[in-house]
Amino acid sequence: MNSQFFNLSLDWTNPKFLVPLVFVGIGFGILVYVLKIYFDSIHLKRKGTKTKGKVVGYKDVGADKYGKRSKALLVRVEVGDKVWEFQSLLYWVVPPFTVGDTVPVLYLITKSEIPTSRLDNWEELFADAILLGAIGIVLLVFGSLLLFNYNPDV
Repeated sequence: MNSQFFNLSLDWTNPKFLVPLVFVGIGFGILVYVLKIYFDSIHLKRKGTKTKGKVVGYKDVGADKYGKRSKALLVRVEVGDKVWEFQSLLYWVVPPFTVGDTVPVLYLITKSEIPTSRLDNWEELFADAILLGAIGIVLLVFGSLLLFNYNPDV
């Protein structure tokens, strides 16, 4: 192990030391946020109620660098006398559902007016956590390696 690292007087104004700390801090922050997303999704999957929703339209969410327009699904859910709409978290250039299609939905009644609602598929529930988790791990590992090899004399 690099025992020289533990004997250094750390200069907090040295960018060679601060940049790796920023990487580690941002990576750690992202991983904490990923855990929140993950646990919220697990809570919705376990405690949520499965039902069917109907695609009532699309919301334009912008274009890529080639000018192709992306769309998110607008889904209407009717449970008893309660009716609400939500937008899917995922979006596509060519949506997998057309207006009028029935889609599986998970919802959880909360204190808010509109229940927490998501499409009932793994991409909608966990894709954000997987992608952000990968970014957080890369930043954390990269920053840690830079800190481990920190030498103020170089």
